[in-house]
Amino acid sequence: MRFLALLRKELRESLPWLLLAGLLLLAVGIFFLRAHAQVSEADGWQYHRGLSPGQTIDKHRLLQNPNLNLPAIWLAFIAPGLGLVLGVRQFWVPLFTRTWSFLLHRAAARLTILGAKLTATIIAFCISVGLVWTGLYWYACRPDLFPIPEAPQMLVNGWIYIALGLLVYLGTALSALSTARWYTSRIFGLAFAMLVVFVTLAQWRPVSIAALTVLAFVTLLSQTMAVFVRREF
Repeated sequence: MRFLALLRKELRESLPWLLLAGLLLLAVGIFFLRAHAQVSEADGWQYHRGLSPGQTIDKHRLLQNPNLNLPAIWLAFIAPGLGLVLGVRQFWVPLFTRTWSFLLHRAAARLTILGAKLTATIIAFCISVGLVWTGLYWYACRPDLFPIPEAPQMLVNGWIYIALGLLVYLGTALSALSTARWYTSRIFGLAFAMLVVFVTLAQWRPVSIAALTVLAFVTLLSQTMAVFVRREF
């Protein structure tokens, strides 16, 4: 019951930011998809240009302009931004307002409190940007709007951006919980998360991306748990 009460509290406090991120992604996605659909309807003949009867269209030519290209770019900024905001809201604000002592002296273990925050954040990401991105992908695959359906890789790329947002959240939390100075190692958590984001966005090998994301997530999560359990507030 304590876990559920803490979970509801975190979700309630994060609700404005979840709505903002989800509505922003939805509005941007629908706008660009509708614009892309109009262009595709007007210029659909371009796929037949220069082709002789019976000639096969090259796959790369069909997929070189994805329907979700621009919404994916926005998602690459919205997801890390949401992670940064939630990390500040859940870990920096209690530090500035000196309310950690009140929260930690409740009849709940520290890992229970931390678990409620992490669970609320994962739920927030899955609902606010995850469901919206999946809905945009379904919309981009409608044959009545687009002559070429969206490739499944685009859906996977979007969820990778969402996972990177969780990394930024963990990095923000770790930097907030650290007792070191800013000019020493306190910035490590956030800097490490941002470095992983930039490295991941710079290359597109699925195996490398998955391995790097999992390794970074495990590293930041283990460090955050260790610091949170032993820190004196």
